[in-house]
Amino acid sequence: MNRMTSYIRRQIAWPMVFFTLMLTGVMLVGQSLRTVDLIVNKGLSLQTLIELTALLIPGALSMILPVSLFCAVMFAFYRLWQDSELIVMSASGYSVWRKIRPALELAVVVMLISLALNVYVTPLGLRSFKSEIAEIRGDLAAVFLQDGQFTEPVSGVTVYVRERARSGELHGILVYDARRPDRAVTMMAERGALLAEGEGTKVLLVNGNRQESELFTGKGSYLSFERYVLDLGGFGGPSDSRWLKPGERFLTELLPPYRTEQDAEAASVLWTEAHKRLSSPLYALPLALIAACGLLSGEYSRRGKYMRAAIAGVVGLGLRLSELGVAGLVNSEPSLFPLLYLVPIAGAVGALFVLRPPVRKTNEPPPELAADGPQGAA
Repeated sequence: MNRMTSYIRRQIAWPMVFFTLMLTGVMLVGQSLRTVDLIVNKGLSLQTLIELTALLIPGALSMILPVSLFCAVMFAFYRLWQDSELIVMSASGYSVWRKIRPALELAVVVMLISLALNVYVTPLGLRSFKSEIAEIRGDLAAVFLQDGQFTEPVSGVTVYVRERARSGELHGILVYDARRPDRAVTMMAERGALLAEGEGTKVLLVNGNRQESELFTGKGSYLSFERYVLDLGGFGGPSDSRWLKPGERFLTELLPPYRTEQDAEAASVLWTEAHKRLSSPLYALPLALIAACGLLSGEYSRRGKYMRAAIAGVVGLGLRLSELGVAGLVNSEPSLFPLLYLVPIAGAVGALFVLRPPVRKTNEPPPELAADGPQGAA
């Protein structure tokens, strides 16, 4: 029996690895498209893009692992059923509970891995990713490396450099700042150079002018200068003052008491995110059981198995999507947070009810053999 359990476990584990790699690759390709503009518009290296994308892997795995387990369980039992191995197992006294034991063991492993990812690894990776993106967007040095292009590093600010020499000297610099609704500032300089002083990026402008105009009154001011140091770090905003989104926070930062006014205003969102992280790993168990229902429940019938497998796929997809609906409901009414835990538990209980073996009379053959017997006799 131990060999049979190990055999079923291998039949589930290897497809699960395949589905995990495939789905992770698809998700990372979609996520990396968001950062392609950093290569195209800011000249970042491919290595930097790969490092940024790698920070998103933990978050992708926490969502993909339960789905991969669902697909692997269904695929493994479908192959066992197609090769008539399930009939042989039933004939040798292998019960339904023994058949699904490897799937339940893998579900527990997935739950533990997902919990570790949700509690610490995913927020750490996402926080690092957001910080890197904010630093890149705030560091205009990469923007200035592009010759002859107008670039808008942040909304309302346009930067142009005609040419950058090999020595690092900049020629033909234009900065237009229209972030304030009541005035606009235009700065032009013949040449300049990037300076690494303190935090952020600064540029030394040589032989230029600064023009400021009030849009409503029409008043303006004009300043000519020989040397002017422009602090560009302020364009991106200080990274340490950035409000951390719920996905970037550790579990202790999502729960009260909240220290800032902005956190207090987003209390319901933070509260929902905390319980969503704790309840999301529970979905691995009902998904594994629902996948098993498609091939192990009911009597042996080729047409019936196809229909039950299709129904199991729809139910599994609906259960996974229900998490979004319940999270939205809890977000509007935080007192309903127990629903985040009750939904996956109810799904597991319902699947176990469907998988329960039918009550048979004494000496009555299993339903698989009973359905297959007349065909063999014919």
